[in-house]
Amino acid sequence: MISFFFNKMQDSDKNKLRLPTPDQLHCAIDIYLGHAYLGDFPETISGYLPDEGEFDVAAWIMGEMVERDPASAPLEIVRSAAFRLGNTFYPNMKFRISRPPNDTMFIFSVDCHDAILSAKKDSPDFAMLEELKAHNAKLAETILIDWEKAGLPTERNYLRFKIQQAKERKESLGGDVPDKIR
Repeated sequence: MISFFFNKMQDSDKNKLRLPTPDQLHCAIDIYLGHAYLGDFPETISGYLPDEGEFDVAAWIMGEMVERDPASAPLEIVRSAAFRLGNTFYPNMKFRISRPPNDTMFIFSVDCHDAILSAKKDSPDFAMLEELKAHNAKLAETILIDWEKAGLPTERNYLRFKIQQAKERKESLGGDVPDKIR
């Protein structure tokens, strides 16, 4: 499934920006929200969610509520877009789509957005903060695993495909694949 997704993407013009499809985004967001909330998600995040069915992915990425990097760049220059969907215990976790360096496609990731939070070990907040970070990390991993099972473009799926491409390129040249690539 990994190679199917990435091979399909490779068939298009290599210099053309390759956005996720509406179906991929709906699937990714449904999986995210299904894990992130114990019940209904808060109404405050509804502005981040794409319309049901078909929608203009480019317009959604360039929407007002989206945090882009660089912030005021045109879509062709945008490296990442973050959607603050949160979770039951932490409202700042983000669904992020990013472009790998020197590539035109986007991959999905979860940004726990909690690395900047810290408390001294003797602080009364330390244990609770560490518990929150552990919860967010486990939640992010669960979401990523389900995205990968669904064949969505994640960093790990992207790297697996790049390794596969390197092996195939090396083998097509008649050389043996070095152990570091295996």
